Amino acid sequence: MAILRNRATQRMIHLRTHHVFGRGRSSDTLLENLDASQLHATIRWTGTHWELRDHSRNGTLLDGAMLSNGQALRVGSVIGFGCGIGCEWLVEDLSAPSNLLWPIAHKSTPIPLGFSNFLPQGQDAELSIHCSQQGQWICTTPQGSWVLEDGDEVQFANQTWWFVMAAEVISTMEAIVGTNIPNRARPTLHFTVSLDEEHVCLQLLDGERQLDLGERSHHYALLTLARLRLADAQRHPDSHSHGWVELERLAKMLGLDPGHLNIQIFRMRKQLSLALPPGAQVPELIERRRGSLRFGRLCFRITRGTQLEANFDPMAVETLAHSEESLVT
Repeated sequence: MAILRNRATQRMIHLRTHHVFGRGRSSDTLLENLDASQLHATIRWTGTHWELRDHSRNGTLLDGAMLSNGQALRVGSVIGFGCGIGCEWLVEDLSAPSNLLWPIAHKSTPIPLGFSNFLPQGQDAELSIHCSQQGQWICTTPQGSWVLEDGDEVQFANQTWWFVMAAEVISTMEAIVGTNIPNRARPTLHFTVSLDEEHVCLQLLDGERQLDLGERSHHYALLTLARLRLADAQRHPDSHSHGWVELERLAKMLGLDPGHLNIQIFRMRKQLSLALPPGAQVPELIERRRGSLRFGRLCFRITRGTQLEANFDPMAVETLAHSEESLVT
C-alpha cells in the first residue's frame, strides 16, 4: 500500500486508488491550514505509478518546487499542501493500492487483505474476511456473517481495526478461474455419506490436489445446503433463487440453534483454510444474502453408501439459464 507520513505530527495515511486532499468535508484527507483549497490536490493510481495533481488556488509543492502538471511520485519525496506547519507529507511507500485493515489506537502494522483472510492466522483465528463472488467483502465470525462497508470496524486479538476499501476488487470466481485460463477445472467437493446419515466425510478435489477433510459435524450442514441447491435446480429453471434458505429454518432442519449453526459455518471456512497451502484461494463454500444462505458455486458429488446420489455443477446450470435468456431476448 502507498503511505504518506506528516513530517510535523508523524500521522500516517494510506492512499486510496483516487485520493483527494482538501478542506472539503468529502476529502479523503482533510487539510486544516487556511491556505488550502476545498479541493486542493489529488493523488491517483494510474495502473503503474502514483501521480500527484494540483487543483488549488495557492499551489502544491513537490520537493520544494511548485507543481505545474501531473507528476509521478517517488519514495522520499516531500509534498507540501500549503506553507504552514503540518502541511508537509513524506512519501514512505508507493506500492499499488490495497484493501486493508488499518490499526485504530495501536501501532500495529496495517494488514493488506487478499481474497481470503483468517485473523489472526492459524488455529487461533477469530474471524475471516473474504471477497465474495459478487465482489462484496464478507466478515465471518462464530457469531455470524455480514457485509463490510468502507470504514467499518472489526476486532480480533483484543485490537480494533478499520476496514479500508482502497482498491477496486474483481469477483472471487475471476480470481479462482483466471481470465486467461477459461478451461481450468474448478474445485469439487465430494461428500461421502453413510446410509444412516450419521457420518459425513468430505474431500476437496482441485486439479491434482486432493484434500481429505475427514469427518466433521459441520459437514452435514454443508451437505444439506448442497442438497437444497440441487433440489431447487431440478424443480425450476431460475438459477438466481436456487438453494436459498433462511438461517433459522436451516438451523431447525439440522436440530441446532442459530448460534451453533453460525459457529459451524465459521468452522467450515477455518478448517478449509488451514488445510490449504499458505496463500491459496479458499473457495466460497456458502453465499449469503440478508437473513439467508445457500451452497456456493462449487461442483459437488454426493456418494451415499456405495451409490452416487448426485454429481452437480451450479455454474453449468447458471450458464445454461443465461444462454436460454439470451435466446428469448
